[in-house]
Amino acid sequence: MDTIFRSRYVSIVAVVFGAIGAVTMFIIGGVTTLKGIYTYFGGGDDKAFSSDAALTTTIDMITALDQYIFGLVLLVFAYGVYALWIAPDTDGDREERPSWLSINSVTDLKVVLLEVVAVLLAVLFLKGVLVNTKLSWPDLVVPLAVALFAATIWLIRKAH
Repeated sequence: MDTIFRSRYVSIVAVVFGAIGAVTMFIIGGVTTLKGIYTYFGGGDDKAFSSDAALTTTIDMITALDQYIFGLVLLVFAYGVYALWIAPDTDGDREERPSWLSINSVTDLKVVLLEVVAVLLAVLFLKGVLVNTKLSWPDLVVPLAVALFAATIWLIRKAH
């Protein structure tokens, strides 16, 4: 039984690569933010401060927000795996954690991830509205998915 208990440390691979993925997404989001700033302030172009530059910068900033949120998804996943399998017995820092990051079971981890993915989908829909001003029926799938995620989260919390 002791061997099975120690095998939980294999999940450190998910923690490390989840954290590396999160840092990578934060860097990509930072680069996208800098690109948006560069676009708006001209960058050697005569379209500086124009409405076209503002729209392009807005889309870049929303894209960066999307990338940051995905980085947070990876970070929350890495932390959740760590809290559940690597260090489940070190609960001394539970008082210091925010309540939304209190992960005591796989269900808690799923709920937190579902919440962040719902926000990610909402940002994705906002970006789609800004890029494509003519919405069609397939474009309504994303807000429907956000509503379904919200209903799922509500049901899980109610049952848990």
